[in-house]
Amino acid sequence: MKLSEFELISKLTRKLSCPSEKVVVGIGDDAAVVKLNGSYQIITSDALVENSHYKREWINNFPELYYYLGRKLLSISISDVASMGGVPEFAIINLGVSNQSEEELLEALYDGLSDACKDYRVSIVGGDTVASETEFFDSTLTGKSKGYMLRSLAKPKDLVAVTGTFGDSRAGLEILLENKPIESYLVKRFLDPSARVKEGKEALTLGVQCGTDVSDGLIFNLYTISESSNVKIDIFSEKIPISKELISYVGTRERALQYALFGGEDYELIITFPEKLLNSIERIGFKVIGVVSEGNGVFLDGKRIKKVGFDHLRSVE
Repeated sequence: MKLSEFELISKLTRKLSCPSEKVVVGIGDDAAVVKLNGSYQIITSDALVENSHYKREWINNFPELYYYLGRKLLSISISDVASMGGVPEFAIINLGVSNQSEEELLEALYDGLSDACKDYRVSIVGGDTVASETEFFDSTLTGKSKGYMLRSLAKPKDLVAVTGTFGDSRAGLEILLENKPIESYLVKRFLDPSARVKEGKEALTLGVQCGTDVSDGLIFNLYTISESSNVKIDIFSEKIPISKELISYVGTRERALQYALFGGEDYELIITFPEKLLNSIERIGFKVIGVVSEGNGVFLDGKRIKKVGFDHLRSVE
């Protein structure tokens, strides 16, 4: 595949023509938004595919693998809804079952799904099960909201803020891929990310207009805001939140910073907002890492930084 993931999406979606006055936000943001009966419905979809998102042999070192895959399947879709300020409601789950799939592991997957549903107050209302050469799990999720945040609404003089810490997920993936001794916190940050529903909803309520989640890497997703909003974003290395567990794992904060900037699958939120909201934004759990100005690109400590992140299609070349 010569095209990147996002180049392919752009090329294919140009073939679609399904106009509807009910569609408020279509293809191109974290989720779609439609207006029904005076309220906004948020719709998104995600998948976990064997040998792309997880490897079966990880269960040898991490026996709870399929339980956490069930939790992750739901939470990554919920993160899309949260990034727009919404609250999740209903999910449809599809299973692609291979001849290697085991009933016991699929039951563990559904234990994880069930617990995630309780945590996030989501109801699974249906789905499909098919035979497949490659095992996969797919979720489609709807949510509701009184409004929505978009990547394309950052404005010069906005501040940039994030939830949580960055780079933990990459370290957790590395531990699993390289068969290293399990560091529970880091592995669970990869397999069991926390969708920031409360923070996203409260940011929207405060009047925040621009938001996205970090699925492809902090720098990459900052670029999605920069390019969608036609603005320049400056961030500062000393302000990037990094966990003590990640620093301990890699040895120094400088090394941990590389994980934090380019790691991916952190599923934290990025927002931009006017400075007058600063105290309220910090009170609900966000930390300021930078500022928006006129121009283009993403800059770290004053230097333009390359748009680097995870690309599914490049990863299988």
